[in-house]
Amino acid sequence: MRNNRYIGIMTAGAVLAAGLLTPAGAWAQYRRDLTPDQRDSMVSMEPGTEVQARQESPEVWTLHDCMQYAVSHSPEMRLQQATNDDRRIDRREAAFGFLPTISAGTSGSFNFGRGIDPETNVYTNTTTFSNSYSLSADLDLFNGFSAVNSFRIAKTAVLLGVEEEQIKKDEICLSVIQAYYNVLYYRGMVDLAREQLEESRKTLEQAKTQAELGLKSYADVLQIESDVAAKDFNLTQQENTLEQGILTLKTAMYYPFEEELPLAEVEPSVLFSAFSHEGNADSIAAAARNYLPAFKAEDLKVRSAEFDLKTAKWSLVPYLYAQGGYNTGYVFDRSYAVNDPFWTQMNEKQGQYVGIGISIPIFNGLYKYNQIARKRNALATAEANRDIKYQQVEGEIRRAVQDMRGAAKQFISADKKVNALVLSHEANSRKYEEGLMTVIELQTSSNSLLEARAERLNQGLQYLLKERVVMYYKGITYLDQE
Repeated sequence: MRNNRYIGIMTAGAVLAAGLLTPAGAWAQYRRDLTPDQRDSMVSMEPGTEVQARQESPEVWTLHDCMQYAVSHSPEMRLQQATNDDRRIDRREAAFGFLPTISAGTSGSFNFGRGIDPETNVYTNTTTFSNSYSLSADLDLFNGFSAVNSFRIAKTAVLLGVEEEQIKKDEICLSVIQAYYNVLYYRGMVDLAREQLEESRKTLEQAKTQAELGLKSYADVLQIESDVAAKDFNLTQQENTLEQGILTLKTAMYYPFEEELPLAEVEPSVLFSAFSHEGNADSIAAAARNYLPAFKAEDLKVRSAEFDLKTAKWSLVPYLYAQGGYNTGYVFDRSYAVNDPFWTQMNEKQGQYVGIGISIPIFNGLYKYNQIARKRNALATAEANRDIKYQQVEGEIRRAVQDMRGAAKQFISADKKVNALVLSHEANSRKYEEGLMTVIELQTSSNSLLEARAERLNQGLQYLLKERVVMYYKGITYLDQE
């Protein structure tokens, strides 16, 4: 059955990691517990074909397919990408802050009745038409490096958005991995429950035959029938739990609930990588500061706060700017016998100006000084948050490494327990057939074996999950893991 396949594979990897067996010997040892049908039905969900869109969905889904689908269809990713697009627009806007501001204008007006003659500047009572044109430019010569710092802040925000997008992608992938391995566990539990139910049904048939021959009492038959009903109920519960797990996986993937989600099958030789990514927690935590998105994001937040503080400090210095402009116009007055042609007036009425100005901040209610104090506090907050994040993530790294090692050790122990209980249960079954053991003792033996197999399955899947987390902390994103 499927659970035995996973158990055999994970046990082989765990024992190999412990240095107890060669790869071939480890796999051979744990395949012996499986029937031919179980070996042929081994199922796994490991990295495979990449999913780009639902219309290109694979016939069967690997873990990598599920993660890729979730990232491609996540509304959270679209929100983050929209935020990143806004930050790129801000960066482009900040880059154009180094260029002068240029504006042009034109106007035209008719004056009726009493008005001022634009030629003589005296009052008239005639109809005139005035047309003017202007062009002006402003350039910051020195503004306390405001444009430079604004561009640096915008550029840092873009880099921060890249890291935040990766963090969001990793969070989505991790939720899919957890839901995926839960489905794997629930499937294994369904197989265990079904196997135990079939065993109880066979025991019931044997008991009925023996009761008819007078070798067993009908009380034993009733007891076994009760046990069969209980195990049938347990199978139903496990199947319901599996359905709930599949719904959780579809939710994490943003996959349509009404569609089936078939899972891929691979050869057991490529299913399990036995402790190949073991590492020292200290070295992993030290190196993670250079590449882990969570660390890089906090560093970028501190850098942005530093630029904000510099901008606030430089706002206290004088502001130097240059201006220039050009204007001309045309006037038509009905009281004139002859008005100069349009282009003649445009040439004769040209005017230009240039100038340099300086703005010196003297007093504005201590606003700028308060801004400096706020930015200094914001920098201290960003540095504190960075240190907190460092501590939290380093703790998570160490826990992940320890959990992986602990799961491996518990898996090996659980496997030894299962092997012992398998032999014990086989002996107990023979004793029951020979009348040397009661039904209750046989049921206890069967339940103990079920619990041991469930624990072995759980610890094996826990190791696979923690191994992926450790690989992530070592700089391999979830989507890049093989």
